[in-house]
Amino acid sequence: MSEEVLDFEREYSPSRWSPRFSTPEQVLQNHVKLVTEASLDAVIKIPHELDIEYGPTSGQKLDIFGTDLPNDARIFVYVHGGYWQELSREISRYPVKPFYRGGIKTIIIGYDLCPTVTLGEIIKEIQNAAKYVFEYAEKMNSRGLYFAGHSAGAHLVSKILDNAELLQNTSGSNRLHGVFLISGVYDLRDLIKTTVNAPLKLNETTAAAFSPILSNYQHIRDSDVFDKIRVHIIVGKHDSPTFQKQSRDFWKVLQSNFGVNAYLDIMENLDHFDIVEALGELENYLKFFISNCFCD
Repeated sequence: MSEEVLDFEREYSPSRWSPRFSTPEQVLQNHVKLVTEASLDAVIKIPHELDIEYGPTSGQKLDIFGTDLPNDARIFVYVHGGYWQELSREISRYPVKPFYRGGIKTIIIGYDLCPTVTLGEIIKEIQNAAKYVFEYAEKMNSRGLYFAGHSAGAHLVSKILDNAELLQNTSGSNRLHGVFLISGVYDLRDLIKTTVNAPLKLNETTAAAFSPILSNYQHIRDSDVFDKIRVHIIVGKHDSPTFQKQSRDFWKVLQSNFGVNAYLDIMENLDHFDIVEALGELENYLKFFISNCFCD
């Protein structure tokens, strides 16, 4: 393996950059333990409807938490990461409890994983899930809809934003007020040089086609409705330099090239994993940061 590939392997291996543990394995084990426990607790304690089908395959399901809240409650929608090949909706319910206590419904979106499906198919799944959520928000007369994604999930949420037809022609899409992209991957071309690509099977053409940083967002700036969407790009100070650069570069593209209301936040003392593990805690500034943006 070449030195260049080894460098890319390290840059795109978030668990190698956390200062909290001595090995990457410990970082991952701790993350899975924490999010699993918080997800189970949410199912036990928060009124919900699970396994709602938004598509025909086993992975195309979502959960709605806070079903006892007023119909017009704001909605926080979360898409998990895992490099499009790992993790699941079932252990990604950890943001639910704090938002519920704030009177906010939470929707957790699941999707099929590579290599069972292609990345292109996953992108279409998430866009179909977004259509379901938009229409649900319209039916409930929700006061505001907010999408968030972590890591690969941030990439997938970005691919909702670049779909002009979805935003312009779906009932309820005008209720989208904010987007939170947490430690995301927005340029997929380097992944071809890593082992991450083994189940993804990306080539130069598909990697470019699926890269949000190369997409067109003119439809957001040109719309009287969607130009009010606030896009918050969030990354940890202990993410790799490449992850931080991707966040900065995507922020610049959205803000400078397309005039999108984009904001960059580099979170001190947080890495790729505890930046979202904190979403399950009642006393953490990322949760309050997101909640405070719901006042618009």
